[in-house]
Amino acid sequence: MPALLLLTGPSAGRRYEVLSDMAIGRSPSCEIPLRDDQVSRKHAQLTVHEGEVRLTDLGSRNGTLLNGMRISGEVVLQPGDRVRVGLTMAVFEPPPVTLVEGGPTSPGHVPIEEVLPHVGAAAAMYSAGTALLGATSEAMVLRRLADEVARALSADRAAALLGSNTGLLTAAVSGAESMSVPRSLAQVAMERKELVQAETEMCAPLVASGGMPFGVLYATRADSAFTGGEGQLLAALGRLGGEAYTAVRSRMEAESPAPALLGTSRPLRALVDGARRAANSAAPVVLYGEPGTGKTLLARIVHTRSPRALEPLVVVDCRQPAEAVDEVLFGRASAPGQPPGASALLRADRGSLLLQHVDALPRNLAERLARLLARRVAPARQGGEEPVDVRLLVTASVPVALLGTRGEVDAALARTLMGFELEVPPLRERRADVLTLFDGFLSRAARRVRKEPPVLGADARRLLADYPWPHNVRELELVGERLGLLYAGGRVGALQLPPEVQQGGPASDTQTLQSRVGRLERDAIAEALREAGGKKVRAAALLGISRPTLDKKIEEYGLAVERGRRGEDGR
Repeated sequence: MPALLLLTGPSAGRRYEVLSDMAIGRSPSCEIPLRDDQVSRKHAQLTVHEGEVRLTDLGSRNGTLLNGMRISGEVVLQPGDRVRVGLTMAVFEPPPVTLVEGGPTSPGHVPIEEVLPHVGAAAAMYSAGTALLGATSEAMVLRRLADEVARALSADRAAALLGSNTGLLTAAVSGAESMSVPRSLAQVAMERKELVQAETEMCAPLVASGGMPFGVLYATRADSAFTGGEGQLLAALGRLGGEAYTAVRSRMEAESPAPALLGTSRPLRALVDGARRAANSAAPVVLYGEPGTGKTLLARIVHTRSPRALEPLVVVDCRQPAEAVDEVLFGRASAPGQPPGASALLRADRGSLLLQHVDALPRNLAERLARLLARRVAPARQGGEEPVDVRLLVTASVPVALLGTRGEVDAALARTLMGFELEVPPLRERRADVLTLFDGFLSRAARRVRKEPPVLGADARRLLADYPWPHNVRELELVGERLGLLYAGGRVGALQLPPEVQQGGPASDTQTLQSRVGRLERDAIAEALREAGGKKVRAAALLGISRPTLDKKIEEYGLAVERGRRGEDGR
């Protein structure tokens, strides 16, 4: 029977049998509802036709991926296909497993804790494997690796070292504050990819499959010599640690490109100076200002410039439903078909926890968070609590002290957040940065269609610099993305700008960002249809969307398709 099994995301572990047409999306009315901000309200559609299950994207914001490729139009699903929407990965028609009666006539019942290894090399590898699988940052991999080496080999001291252009850098030490490693041992392990073993010290390469060593593991003890079996164990830990380090590093590079602030205005320079001072401190940082000014980006910059840069930055959006915020912040217990979820506090250990829109955090959750932060502990996955070292970064609309006075933030949490406060200025106060930012957005959009960015005319540049940008950088980005896609390789003059920019101000003071985005989208589609002479396929290609999505948008905005020549059918 056709089915969709959710492997990742907020609803991981759930299985949906596809017996009839089913919608996937954030709306509760969907047959497969997903609590995920990266999923549109009506994201994708599953259709059953003549025994086949077909998948169609419904014009979603982030697209629907099939086996890693973004789909356009309707596709037929095959057994084993992987579908991704937002944070959710699902597999279509997983191999069926049937539960039947019967089994051994005299089955043995042994608690799993008694079956798992507790002594010897198998226990050491089991302990190291579970520790490394739970690591959320490169630095955490190295710390846990050094601890596991010391435990497995009963070593007095152990270290994980990374290579660099100038030699080896000590990344983590267990059993001492610092230690000295013989250069000759480390060099042989690195350069020859060999285990180097003396009586009281050993060195093994830190290496992943298909590559050369990028570091070493070192262990030493004074009371007895290392055996050959212990050398094998250190070499295995070096390989296991290399794979874990490489996997975490690859994931973090893919998810978190290096953040950067563009511009040279005086307010921006002052903000960067404040961020630099905050980064060098261990105190909490509150970033406040109008929506769309880039508070989250600045928080990432504070983290990446701090001593915790190699540790994880865990982001929690407090605007999500209370149940979702509770689960993300404090973790969840395991249930049938659903693995346990580590709390954000635990995942951010030795790193930073970013709370977006802290004023939206429910009062009961804020009180619990303040208690845990005061005691410097986090809910443990196996139950109870364990100590953590977390730096707090938060974004808000106004200073937290004012929110506490108004009663919009729990008083205990407001006191916990006392530290650095940085006001992120609105874009109208940093007009000198507008054109620099806009050129960057144009170039980014043009790269998506593999064309040169459009050239801005003098009148267009003047109008862009003079416009007050009431929705700040976010609005500027939307306009830049639209023009960069639509006029890539061409020219943008004053007449190509949105009407409110041409007029020097918004058409209505009460206009929302959603309505502004809608008008920008409508104008972009109308312009693309005119440029394509009414040919929908060409217009969809200019916009970077699928033909079904274009049809949906044309109907939604009530646009008329004017054909350029007699006989054209708009396809």
